[in-house]
Amino acid sequence: MHPPLENGARRGAQVRCPACTRFHAPGLLCPRCDCGPVAPERYGAARMLVHAGVDRYALADRVLLLPTSMAEHLEARYARMWALVRRLLVGVRRHAPALLLQGFEAEVEDRWAQRLPWNVPEAESAGEPEEGLHAAAPAPELRWLSALVEVHGEAPSPAALEAVLPCLEDDGRFGCEAALALTRWRVWPRARRYRVDTARIARLALAAFSRFPEQGARAAVAWVRATGQAPEVDLLLALREGLRHPDEDVRFECALCLQDEDGLFDAVESEDLARASEARGALAARGSVRLLERMASRGDAAFALDVLRRLPAQAPPGALSALLAVSDRVEGGLAAALHGWARGRPFAELSLEERALWADWALARLARLSAEDALRFLEWAAAASEADRVEETRAFVSAVSESLAREPPSLRVSRFQDAAFSRFLTLADDEDALRLHAWSREAPCMEPLLEAVLSLPSRQRWGDALAPGQGARLLMALWTGEGREGLLAPLAKVVRAWSGGSQEAVFIDAVWRRFQQHPDERADLLATFTPWRAALWERQQAAEADAVVCFQTWWPVEDPEQLPERVETLVRQSPPEDLSRRLEPVWKAAEARVEAWPRATSLAVSYAAAVLSGAVRQGVDVLGPDAERFLSWFPGLRERVAAASPTSRERRCSRDFLEDIEVDVRLIREHLERRREREEQAREAELQRMVAASRQRDLERQRELLTHQVEASPPAHVVEVAPLVLLSPRGPVQPLDLEEWFPEARLRTLLDYTRLLKVMSANNDVMAVFEAHGLSVATWTSEATAWGALLVRRPELALRFSELFQGPWA
Repeated sequence: MHPPLENGARRGAQVRCPACTRFHAPGLLCPRCDCGPVAPERYGAARMLVHAGVDRYALADRVLLLPTSMAEHLEARYARMWALVRRLLVGVRRHAPALLLQGFEAEVEDRWAQRLPWNVPEAESAGEPEEGLHAAAPAPELRWLSALVEVHGEAPSPAALEAVLPCLEDDGRFGCEAALALTRWRVWPRARRYRVDTARIARLALAAFSRFPEQGARAAVAWVRATGQAPEVDLLLALREGLRHPDEDVRFECALCLQDEDGLFDAVESEDLARASEARGALAARGSVRLLERMASRGDAAFALDVLRRLPAQAPPGALSALLAVSDRVEGGLAAALHGWARGRPFAELSLEERALWADWALARLARLSAEDALRFLEWAAAASEADRVEETRAFVSAVSESLAREPPSLRVSRFQDAAFSRFLTLADDEDALRLHAWSREAPCMEPLLEAVLSLPSRQRWGDALAPGQGARLLMALWTGEGREGLLAPLAKVVRAWSGGSQEAVFIDAVWRRFQQHPDERADLLATFTPWRAALWERQQAAEADAVVCFQTWWPVEDPEQLPERVETLVRQSPPEDLSRRLEPVWKAAEARVEAWPRATSLAVSYAAAVLSGAVRQGVDVLGPDAERFLSWFPGLRERVAAASPTSRERRCSRDFLEDIEVDVRLIREHLERRREREEQAREAELQRMVAASRQRDLERQRELLTHQVEASPPAHVVEVAPLVLLSPRGPVQPLDLEEWFPEARLRTLLDYTRLLKVMSANNDVMAVFEAHGLSVATWTSEATAWGALLVRRPELALRFSELFQGPWA
């Protein structure tokens, strides 16, 4: 007879029931399922019959009725399957020492006893277990055990954590072991990311606490971790007993759950860096004064970082000074970690003592760190809208200024896009402005810094009322001083690209004040701030009522292309009586610009000529001299325009405007000629009127003289006197005829002198003629001598005398 095959039917003195696979005393009915007794050596054949569908109540009889050969065949088949299970148990025994709970070999054996022969382990699982078996092993138990072993280690992989999660669905050892493994202090923070069922873990922890008393402390830890509640009495006692456990890890777990300061403090400087870090964090969360004292005296960067990760924002007294003490003696000053912790409370809400500590640290330590760190702290310290009124904030502004000054321009320029740099600009004082001025002269920093200053109102979320005015002040601070020439082109580019919206007016006002106060900079201001010219011109007009002063202020410093527009504004809005005064500076501007800008200049002159022509033709007589001067001046301008070459920038002027001007010249000339003709006609009419009036006066004087002579002669001796002949020239009288050469004499004009001679030639009684004209022989002699001398000296007068005397008289 062959020796019995291994089939897992015996465990000590007990045998396994082939129906329910549970162990009971041999030779008896199964107390659980009432299956009849089957010999252990026929257990495998009985399981094969159960798999074939034999009822458990008839199973014992059917096994006895099997032929021997069939029974041995079925038993051999089952033994081959069980051999695979035994090989699987080799891997289970290998993992068992690393697990907290014992008995996994028996539990895995029982699980597979229930599965055979319905489910058989794959042959590959019989190989030697390898690292990471949980990721590839076909048998779930072996995969779970491998994952549980890794989770009990220090750094389980995500794959191991995911492999352990299904264990929580098991109510046996696998579920309890998974609950204990996932709640270890090293693993629990990572396990919670997988959204584990904490209620299930709590139930499994209580089950482990009851079934495995030797792991009571660990089970209590698992329950506290899963529920986050205070433990009940029996669990609390287990935790307190765990503080004296021989395993250091168990003691630490219990101290964490109980928040036992002594137990945690023992681990603060543990050689296990992870345990020391966790202990520091736990004590920091409690605000332990002992921990802070230890950190201040001999803590390093790692110590401080562990504390900062868990230290509450409302830290206990002494925490800030201890942290800053560590910052002073470690590389990098713990800047990032300190900033992350400090952001928990606004700087403005700190006590005066805390703000003073921060300010001292900023000046002594932060100023020596990178500008990135300094800007980050300034953003925190100046976050409140009233930060500019918190005195300690200035320390962070100074730290930013110092740290930026120490960086090379290529690195400094990268900070200008930081939002915190905008806050620095808002709070910058005169000393900071000097540094900004120096940076603006550096090629890499020039354009980005100008852009940051101009866009300050739009980038700034603090102090809306403060940012625009500060931006304008900084812009003018960058403008002044040496090296402005190199700033003009980049600034012009930034101004063209910037759209300031409602805040643009503040910058324009600053530029306008500079324009008023510094005449020597006006050309640079207008060339740089080209988009703002219209607004600056409006301010010029509002500030200066005299349009001529405005024009004379702007045209020498403005772009020559704008001359036509300025001339048009000057002359078209002019009242007629003020046009003469406005035209003079226009001609001067044209004289200065014609060679360089012939087309723009001719357009400007055409505007002025059109207005002058219109006013002259409307009868504004006061403009006559201006029209005459323009007519005499224009030919020279025309020659200069024709000789000059137009520049490529004269885009608005596609041609010169000489033809347009010549039309106005012709209209002015024609109007002046017509006016002179009218004046000549009026003058001749006036002369005729004056001659007629003179003739009438002579007639009246002759009548009076005759009447006087007749009345004065005696009636008996009346002497007949020939009447006087009264004469007047028939031809036109010229102004020369009526010009008074001897105002005090009787013969004042050439007409008076000639007429007297004509009368004397037509009358025999010379004395009567003298008497009629109020002359005596003596006065006639003196006046005739004077007229003779005058005619000798003035040939044109002698020529006119000859024409009058020889001409027809009436």
